[in-house]
Amino acid sequence: MIFFRSFLFYLLFYIGTICFFIFFSPVRLFSSKFVVSLSSFWTTCVIKLARFVLGIDYKITGIKNIPRKGVFLVASNHQSAWETFFFVSLFPGSVFILKDELRKIPIFAQYFKKLGFIYIKREKTFDSIKVILKSIKKLMYKKKKVFIIFPEGTRLKPGSRSKLSSGVFAIHKFLGIPILPIKLNSGRFWLNKNFLNKSGLINVKIFPIIKNEIDKNKLLKKLEDYYYN
Repeated sequence: MIFFRSFLFYLLFYIGTICFFIFFSPVRLFSSKFVVSLSSFWTTCVIKLARFVLGIDYKITGIKNIPRKGVFLVASNHQSAWETFFFVSLFPGSVFILKDELRKIPIFAQYFKKLGFIYIKREKTFDSIKVILKSIKKLMYKKKKVFIIFPEGTRLKPGSRSKLSSGVFAIHKFLGIPILPIKLNSGRFWLNKNFLNKSGLINVKIFPIIKNEIDKNKLLKKLEDYYYN
């Protein structure tokens, strides 16, 4: 049953995705607002497909902690591809901070560029932080309000830990952007680099917004406590 569910999901996912993005491939001709709508529609479809075919649903606690206005930075742990779809659906028009390798994905890269996604080279920490700060500052003038970063830097298996990137603190300190911490356990069901996926309920916990934390170690320790405890 698990194999059949997974096979059906990926069959529908890849066929649907290929058809969708081929049809909407002239992304350069579209307005940014229209591209946001397309991205939100597609990711919402993926989340619903996972629910109906794989039996992967989700529950959000702390939804009231999401600011109703103003710029903020979502800082989430990272266990699977599921949350990348989920966050686009939950925060339409949000800007992801991504590893540079994703710049080369055909068609998707054009959408990422249109949406203003920021690319960084993880091995060049100092240069990457400068790129992030400059890019976010520029996008804020274009009324971009939600930025998303995965401080762990890569997808981790449930129960694993990683040293968190100091980039999240730099954004908070030098640009004055509040941080919205989010913890999820998607890796228990949407298995990373695995064809088979398990049905279950993903818990998405949204913590209170962090403002005016001037100590880097305290901020990173607080995020670690959220992610790993």
